[in-house]
Amino acid sequence: MDKIRLLLLVVLLPLLACCGERGVVKDVNVTPEPVFGVQREGSFTLRANPAVRVVNVGQNSATVKYIMKSMRQARMYPRLVAVSMECDVELRVNDTVNSELGEEGYLLEVRSNGIRLSANTEQGLFYAFQTLLQLFPADVTAKRYSSVTMPECTILDYPRFAWRGLYVNQSGHPLLLKELKRLVDVMAAYKMNRLCVDGIMDSLQARDLETLRSYAVEHWVIVEDAEWGMENGACVAYGLREGLDSAREGVRTIIEPLDWWDFSRYQADPRYQPRADDGVISLRRSYEFDPVPIGTNGHVATNVVGGQCRLLTDCIGGGKEAEYMLLPRLLAVGESLWSPREKHDWSRFRRKVEVEKDRLSERGFHFCEGSFTPHFTARRLDETTMNISIETEVPNTYIFYTTDGTMPTRQSSIYLGPVNLARGTHIKLLPVYKGDERDSVYEFVIK
Repeated sequence: MDKIRLLLLVVLLPLLACCGERGVVKDVNVTPEPVFGVQREGSFTLRANPAVRVVNVGQNSATVKYIMKSMRQARMYPRLVAVSMECDVELRVNDTVNSELGEEGYLLEVRSNGIRLSANTEQGLFYAFQTLLQLFPADVTAKRYSSVTMPECTILDYPRFAWRGLYVNQSGHPLLLKELKRLVDVMAAYKMNRLCVDGIMDSLQARDLETLRSYAVEHWVIVEDAEWGMENGACVAYGLREGLDSAREGVRTIIEPLDWWDFSRYQADPRYQPRADDGVISLRRSYEFDPVPIGTNGHVATNVVGGQCRLLTDCIGGGKEAEYMLLPRLLAVGESLWSPREKHDWSRFRRKVEVEKDRLSERGFHFCEGSFTPHFTARRLDETTMNISIETEVPNTYIFYTTDGTMPTRQSSIYLGPVNLARGTHIKLLPVYKGDERDSVYEFVIK
């Protein structure tokens, strides 16, 4: 029977691989932004039954198993081949340590003849593969592609901070094991590595915690209990100033900035959002936080080991609500803690978030579309006239507006660029995104 099954696999896999349309990815969009990345003119086409070669790492290692399983979930049918054979994808642990990459860094190369992922450790290979997944079409897990063509590129990457965490306090509505696993999935996708779970646990919950820990280990996420904040003498600081002051005293700071990364608060206009804690922390505000601002003393900076965002479950009812409160703000935290400061760019990030929304949607994650509250930039032209620029957090949002006191509709004037308005003008705006009216009408007086 086993021989028959093997024969069927040999016959059927190539047939399955030929089914489906051809996927083409034109641009490299990686979140968090890598240390170095360059896209070239050429491309490589990955077949749906790729040959995978592993070098200096066991074929039965946890990371290789994870990668092979994930490729199958992406409707590909990878097959492991010997080191001496030609391959489509190579997974390599370096013979000689590359000091630039460290423990978690990696090098990803897409060439005309194949894909190569290399790192000093299995953890680095894991993160390289997370990046590779972002070079696939967003719907790769839902649609069968006979092949995927992606741009030639080179990405060299490693983290800015070692501690990239999420703290979940479950004193309100404890999350189920499967819901916590989904949080681990999305954390790993954006290269976060610490999940701190608090709350009173009965014996069943304790067993679930051990299961969660085992699952998280496969995703290179460490799950911490009640003493996580004091590990190795480190402390958690709830504000930037407090954190830097502690670091100045020689204490290692894990910064949990509540005014930027408390995801129990609203992320858009509270009138149109699920119930949350008071206050609004938009995606843009989350992205603007830097754990070590420019000008911080070098000695102080070395004592900041990372940061984490926070989610309290008092106001939410379960895993779907938890995902909604975290996403897409979790992507902002991931980029702030992984990417170099000089790589932070809001305009580029907001475009990448739109790409990742499609990917998250295909994987069944719940997320907030973002804040549609219009932001004004006003420039004075003369005593009576202002030049007004309007922007929302979400790209490709259409803004319809009126200045005559009437309510705007889709037949009103559409904002196409900066406009000159007299001081004292009462402007009303209606955001429309993906064909739907978002929130209600916003009203402002130009001063």
